[in-house]
Amino acid sequence: MAAVVHRCRRFLSGVMSRWAPGRAFWVAGWVGGLLTEFFAVLANREKLPADRVLMHPDPWVDLVFGVFYYGFFMGLWLLLRRRWAFSKTHVFLVSGLFGLATEQGGAILAGVASPSVLGVLLAVPVMCVYGIFPTLALLLTETRWPVLPRPGVRAFAVTALGFFFFWAFYGLVIHRGLLAVFPKAGLS
Repeated sequence: MAAVVHRCRRFLSGVMSRWAPGRAFWVAGWVGGLLTEFFAVLANREKLPADRVLMHPDPWVDLVFGVFYYGFFMGLWLLLRRRWAFSKTHVFLVSGLFGLATEQGGAILAGVASPSVLGVLLAVPVMCVYGIFPTLALLLTETRWPVLPRPGVRAFAVTALGFFFFWAFYGLVIHRGLLAVFPKAGLS
């Protein structure tokens, strides 16, 4: 996905120039996140439902969860990017660290803290998966944003707090609400 977007960035930027930079950024990241989730569904399709590493074991329902997850994820980045001029490196690292901390209930982060080298090896692809889609969205829109202050310590503290609230709100409210509509029962 990254190679295709990078290669077609002029064309995609032109298509997205019809929208305000914030809307284009959000849409590009949201679509990129959904594509990421679609690839995760494809990678898990042969596994038993109980063994799938998805937000929901039913692939189609997982994509519905993704609509909300990536929408809110990019909504947070949009709010942050409207205030501070986060670079592509910032967006990639912050998103990647968020993924590292939250993927599989923190199991990846626990693996990094273990003495095994395997934990570190698993951390790199997880960080890349979480970092790439918002970074590509910024790649497509970065020249169109107004001049904003560079993020400092305060901006990164607000960002960390924002991602904590996103994680808590999505997990405690959105995810639980979606599970009430789309229960996992009977899929094992």
